[in-house]
Amino acid sequence: MFEIRQAFAAPLAERLGRSVTEILDEGLGVGDFKLDESIELTLCDGSTMSLRCAFAVIDVQQRLVGIFSEHCGYFCYGMFDLQLSELKGDNVVTQHVW
Repeated sequence: MFEIRQAFAAPLAERLGRSVTEILDEGLGVGDFKLDESIELTLCDGSTMSLRCAFAVIDVQQRLVGIFSEHCGYFCYGMFDLQLSELKGDNVVTQHVW
C-alpha cells in the first residue's frame, strides 16, 4: 500500500488538504474516509468492484487511477477500458469512462 500511496501522494495531498510529506510520512487515517462515499468500478473484462468508505484520485499525466478504501486497501488501475463511478450516498457524483 505504501507504493500506491507514494505514487498518488500529490493528488492525495490536494484532495485531503495535507502536504505531500505528511501523506508520505503519516499515511491515511480514518478521518480521511467518509461513510457516505463509495466507488464502483467496471474493469476491462466486465468484472465489477464496489467499495464503501472509499474515494478515487486521478493522475492524468501518468494515466492512472488510485482507489483508496478505509477497510479494503488501495488499488491502482490504468486509464484503459475502465469505468469509474464516485458515489455520495446512493447518488452518482462523478462518472468516468476511459
